[in-house]
Amino acid sequence: MGSTNVKSKKLLILGGKPIGSCELVRAAQKKGIYTIVADYLETEQSAAKRIADEAWLVSTADLDKLEKMAKEAEIDGVLSGVHEFNIEKMIALCERLNLPCYTNLSQWEYCKDKSKFKQLCREHGVPVSPEYDISEADNDAIYPVIVKPVDSSGSRGFSVCNNKEDLLKGYENALSFSESKKVLIEKYMPNDAVIIHYTLIDGQIYFSGMSEKKSMKLKEYGSFVMALQVLPSPDISRYLKDLDNKVRKMFKDAGMKNGIIWIEAFKNGDEFVFNEMGYRFGGSLTYYPVKYFYNIDQLDIMLEYAIHGNYNNIKDRIKFENVEKTDKKNYCILPLHLNEGVIKEIVGEKEILDLPGVYAYVPVHHVGDSIKKWGTAQQVFCYLHIVFSTKDELKKTVYDVLDKLCVYDTENKNLLFLLFDIDSF
Repeated sequence: MGSTNVKSKKLLILGGKPIGSCELVRAAQKKGIYTIVADYLETEQSAAKRIADEAWLVSTADLDKLEKMAKEAEIDGVLSGVHEFNIEKMIALCERLNLPCYTNLSQWEYCKDKSKFKQLCREHGVPVSPEYDISEADNDAIYPVIVKPVDSSGSRGFSVCNNKEDLLKGYENALSFSESKKVLIEKYMPNDAVIIHYTLIDGQIYFSGMSEKKSMKLKEYGSFVMALQVLPSPDISRYLKDLDNKVRKMFKDAGMKNGIIWIEAFKNGDEFVFNEMGYRFGGSLTYYPVKYFYNIDQLDIMLEYAIHGNYNNIKDRIKFENVEKTDKKNYCILPLHLNEGVIKEIVGEKEILDLPGVYAYVPVHHVGDSIKKWGTAQQVFCYLHIVFSTKDELKKTVYDVLDKLCVYDTENKNLLFLLFDIDSF
């Protein structure tokens, strides 16, 4: 580890397998921070544990044990990757330990409960999609609708319903994925979406970019999942003109002063219809394009606040730029998915990092993982972050990756497939 003024600091990371955990470990170690990863998995099954300075075999749900161990180890900060269960435990543990945390349980409810987020939007004049009750299932005029748990992510429990039979089936499916046993039924928006990014620093709110998101059905058995994101969105100026001020006030009224936020919104004609919010890293680690376009290092910002409760050590290195850099290329986030099977071998990971267009590579699954027909974002093997000037340049990079990267199962079949038809881009 490098020698810095925070060498003696200790960071506890909850969850070693979810997206973002390995990135947190590496970034913290680069700053000289001692890293500890806790979860219920043995080290060989937990990717972040394998590279951390220390591993604790304790469930992230066991707050009493984590609190005791953290006090004994004199932990300075607690963080988590993108897994929302672990983030909620992180908030509670920080409260018990009186450690800095960028959010609190009250604010987290807007991310955990989609209905509460929609109500917050309504109170601030931000458009949201119409809602229906299950008692309206006989009304043919409401279809198509989507049904989803209020408290799930990654497309789990999500269905598009075109009639009563679909809705009743989808409703039961959504209930099975909902911890609170609450379900949202909304007007289906068949349009593409945008993902809007913000960075919050001591109450200052910085717009941090907007991407175009395309979703597709994951084979015949799956839900609609993210198939492609492209930055920058051509509609940034319109969004900033129409909604940015309302959204900033919404954050302030909710007491949100620190951290990183992303919002998914559908484009309905000239209107942006807000769908959900994440007060965390995006699942594809969208802090990469934020840094690329805006020179805002959200990963570093989150680490600094978790350890110190302030940004004093990095303020001289933070340069907030509220306009997209015009000298930058286009940017694409592309998930590669997996068919059913057990991962025996992964070939080509190091080679694809040497390709000129590959800006970042975010692995999700590893050797030994068993992949099922979940039909959700759980079937993503990795997220490719690609910079490109032309469509042909993007296509060449994608095909070069597919030529080098293989994920073999126990029968030596390549499980990897590309959901999005890159030739249609």
